[in-house]
Amino acid sequence: MMIELKNVSRSFGDIAAVQDVSFVIPEGRTTIIAGADGAGKSTIFKMLVGLVRKDSGDIFLKGENIGHHYNKITAIAGYMPERFSLYQDLSAEENLNFFSDIYQVPYKKREERKQQLLEKTGMLPFKKRRAGALSGGMKQKLALSCILLSAPQFIILDEPTTGVDPLSRIEFFNIISELKTEGKTIVISTPYLDEAEQGDYIVFLKSGRILKQESMKLLKEN
Repeated sequence: MMIELKNVSRSFGDIAAVQDVSFVIPEGRTTIIAGADGAGKSTIFKMLVGLVRKDSGDIFLKGENIGHHYNKITAIAGYMPERFSLYQDLSAEENLNFFSDIYQVPYKKREERKQQLLEKTGMLPFKKRRAGALSGGMKQKLALSCILLSAPQFIILDEPTTGVDPLSRIEFFNIISELKTEGKTIVISTPYLDEAEQGDYIVFLKSGRILKQESMKLLKEN
């Protein structure tokens, strides 16, 4: 177990965004949080990294209740929100340099990781292209590369392929598959049921509540 949520809830005024949610994100696996817009996916992710405070419930990291010490998760996590802000006037490489500075990656490691990530994502031929001139799929691959610069153990991706063409979605999930083989723990939200099959474990959400949670293997068998 990497992360566990127990009876977590969050409301915004009269809107109950997340209601008594409990599930586990297993270490070294890909967990999919599936549901339509408004299901509570983004709110859960924001609670994991402390951008939104939970009203009730507990979040555990490797068995330890983090309380309000969200830095324990953010120290090991790379979080890609639904609208990741690349700098449109900077090139792909300049964006990577900027985020390297934000994450305080040492120069020697920065150059090595930057090269590896550009190769892994197929972005090497486009490293001098302005981010604003990249296709939707390329922007998402660049955004993923930016959060991977800090070499996180735990990767949180909020609807990373929404609005991306089908081929780019396949390429994106191929990269995710590679990351899992490297031992990364990954959690991804998606409104697409076909993408849900890419996970080892799946949690279905509707109106802030869990409808079903199951390993993908058991779900297919049943």
